[in-house]
Amino acid sequence: MKFSLVLLCLGVIPILGCGLGRANANESFGILQEQQPEVGSNTAVKKPNAYSANPFPVATLESQGVSAGVQARLRELINGFVDAEEIVGAELLIIKNRHTVMHEVFGLDAPKSDQPLVKNTIFSIRSMTKPLAGAMAQVLIDEDVLNLSDPVSKYLKSFDNDLSRNITIEHLLTHRSGLPMKSAGRLWSDYSSYKHIGQVADYWGAYGPKLFEPGTQYHYADANVDTLAAIIEQAAGEPAEEMIERRLLQTLGMSDSITLLRKGDVRLSRVAGKNAGGRGRWRQFWRWQGTPYFSFPMFAQGFYSTPVDYARFMQMVLDGGMVNGKQVLSKPAIERMLTPVSRTTMPTGFAGLGASYGQLMQLYEKEGKVVAFGHSGSDATYAWAWPDEELIVLYFTQSRGSITMGRMEAVIDSLLARPLERYPLER
Repeated sequence: MKFSLVLLCLGVIPILGCGLGRANANESFGILQEQQPEVGSNTAVKKPNAYSANPFPVATLESQGVSAGVQARLRELINGFVDAEEIVGAELLIIKNRHTVMHEVFGLDAPKSDQPLVKNTIFSIRSMTKPLAGAMAQVLIDEDVLNLSDPVSKYLKSFDNDLSRNITIEHLLTHRSGLPMKSAGRLWSDYSSYKHIGQVADYWGAYGPKLFEPGTQYHYADANVDTLAAIIEQAAGEPAEEMIERRLLQTLGMSDSITLLRKGDVRLSRVAGKNAGGRGRWRQFWRWQGTPYFSFPMFAQGFYSTPVDYARFMQMVLDGGMVNGKQVLSKPAIERMLTPVSRTTMPTGFAGLGASYGQLMQLYEKEGKVVAFGHSGSDATYAWAWPDEELIVLYFTQSRGSITMGRMEAVIDSLLARPLERYPLER
């Protein structure tokens, strides 16, 4: 399954969402304002990988078959968001036919500051972490280390009980486990009380799938992916973040993607602060001052990346799992990720498309055909790909609470993703 197009558009939606920019309770404002304990001084510092050549060389819009007016319209739109204080700042990257045709920044680095946002800022991607963790699981499935039908209890004793015994790896990958986004009390979200992801998974194993019988319904929940990461560690015998860094990030040349912020990392000066609020009332609730937001890697919502780096990942998916002639994920793995499993109620600005979910990937379909796919993050990142357009767009902001996503989707859809389909008489 080889795809020729990528569209990555990353934005923000209000409190309604973690990874999908919608209802994600564990990223509510109360939790977001908490600082997590500092990583101990004995923690190994991850240095950035050697930079690999940008696979998306610069070209003009016109040379890639796109009207120059598209650039003016997008500038007008995003500058309007900034002027109306609907976002703090944004970075936009458009890649057409594997060429960078637009890469610009807008607005500020922090609310009410005089520092403009700069290119190649490292953003919190929150739930856009999920597809990365999912890709690592797919590698292990390719290698028969894991199987979709494996019960979670095969790897985690905490799931070997009457409540959780029927949950499988496939249920975790498709958000069909029955585990909730939020449980009673605060223990589940008080990450300072945990030391590693296995303890978070153990909490959910004891709590159980109280929403519905595993496999019968869809419910988006961070618990699924955090549990999946604990399984990866048990099955592979090493920390999940080390596997992801070595076998995914390094292989794809994602040298600006970080699984956990640690003192001594030379990239820390480029990490964006986290802003929340809404139109005209933005505040910065976290910035690196020696203490990471999470004290250990969180695989449902904890990674950091740049637009260019995340484009590398999405291009790999579009290329059927290939990177520089190497098969990183098998074609069956890509098909598993991009096969619709559950219809969702996620609203969209993409006209005429229904929203579905595959294996840790959001899908948009029409008459049973997947037209677009991607994921999103509630600190202001969204990603989509249209397999028929040879196009990538990334729109990153750190404006948690913004409602610009729908308008960005609609404009990108009409100008770049499906212009011929929607406006055939104008071409």
